Amino acid sequence: MKMITKAIIASLALSAAYAHAEVRLLVDDNIKVTAINGQEVRHGALQPLQREFKLEAGRHVVTARYDRIFDLTRGDHDYLKSGNITVTADLQDNQTYQLVMPNQPNNYNAAKEYVKSPTLAVAQNGQVIAQESIVEDRTGVLSSITQSIGGMFGRDNAVTSNQRTIAALNQAPTTTVTASSAPTQAPIARDNLDGFMQLWLNSSEEEREKIRQWIGK
Repeated sequence: MKMITKAIIASLALSAAYAHAEVRLLVDDNIKVTAINGQEVRHGALQPLQREFKLEAGRHVVTARYDRIFDLTRGDHDYLKSGNITVTADLQDNQTYQLVMPNQPNNYNAAKEYVKSPTLAVAQNGQVIAQESIVEDRTGVLSSITQSIGGMFGRDNAVTSNQRTIAALNQAPTTTVTASSAPTQAPIARDNLDGFMQLWLNSSEEEREKIRQWIGK
């Protein structure tokens, strides 16, 4: 009987320890988490985006993008998504945090501008504790298409961005980190044929010829 009692107590203590170590990260609307701590986060094509992650306490590197479908008139719609943004934050035991993109517009035209350079942030109780933004450095449609093709063929993606940030953190002196400078990501659709097609349609004939030459290399 004593052995059974001890086993029950040990089991309860272990459960309590796991519960104490749990961190909840809630994801705001129109945000698609693409990688966490060097690992890809997969989403089913017909499933809603994951809105909650349970993590261990400690430093976490989160990569995500703006991801929203706007319903337009006459049954049309437009799919807006940004480049990947990576943010780093130290999360404490038994706490709840929010992954947010501040100042998201509900107007379609405003959203088309917003998607070019959104900000990704980790907040708690309405207070931002870490954030990172996209820095736009493109020079024309051709540059966007080239970078988009690179993303489609795996030359640059969410996991790569996430892992680069982790590597940079490991090389830096040990300090308290609240945000990290992520590699610049072009604010364009990645890993998505629709994004390439949209950029192709917006290109001039001269730019299309350059794309053909680029692909043929």
